[in-house]
Amino acid sequence: MITWHTAVRNALHRYTMRHKTNVVTRQGLIDEELETIIQEVQSTGKTPAQTLSRVLQELRDAEVLYFFGDGYYLLLDQPVNIELDDLPDDAIDIAIQKNKLHMGVIKTNEQQALVRQRRGQSRLRKLTLKNYAHQCAFCDLGKMQLLVASHIVRWADDPLARGNLNNVMCLCRFHDTLFEYGYFSLSDDYHVVKKEPDSEVVARLLALTHSFRPPMAFPPSPKFLQAHRIRVGLEK
Repeated sequence: MITWHTAVRNALHRYTMRHKTNVVTRQGLIDEELETIIQEVQSTGKTPAQTLSRVLQELRDAEVLYFFGDGYYLLLDQPVNIELDDLPDDAIDIAIQKNKLHMGVIKTNEQQALVRQRRGQSRLRKLTLKNYAHQCAFCDLGKMQLLVASHIVRWADDPLARGNLNNVMCLCRFHDTLFEYGYFSLSDDYHVVKKEPDSEVVARLLALTHSFRPPMAFPPSPKFLQAHRIRVGLEK
């Protein structure tokens, strides 16, 4: 015999695997899994559906599930592949904040999947800019059209880090280019590390790059920063 919590979590995983989605409906869970749950917990109660609802609420409180209305839940204890579901913005945001959102991991050329992926990228950009108070982390530029969500470890190099806020900084387009091509990086304790400039323009931009302005949350991960320094030749 197992507990209701264990049985419900097992049922949630069976449901998501069967339907190839992280979205679960309360009624679907009742229809497809309640009988199995009752057998696993050897329940003799008169209101198992109510007990299931109570456990679902407790899993919401524990942030294992995210409720986004009309009986729909997003399971957050496993990767959320953005290409599979049409999720509302708040569900995408919570998946990003929990470092569960995966983008482009599933190989597909379907137009709908690509639209979903672009929505994930858009929400990641919005959360990144908000995290850095809509200003470049290395200068005073704050115009929206000049700001980008800049990946520390490149999109192609680590697919599982694409939706990780600790792998993304808000940079202006100038610093994004300089960072991408290795003219500067950050140490693990967030000091600016620079290369010798190879042009007057780069020299002037680097001269204005003195310090890193930390975000409100989700600071750059030292693991990703080290990978960047190694890639651009600032660390062996």
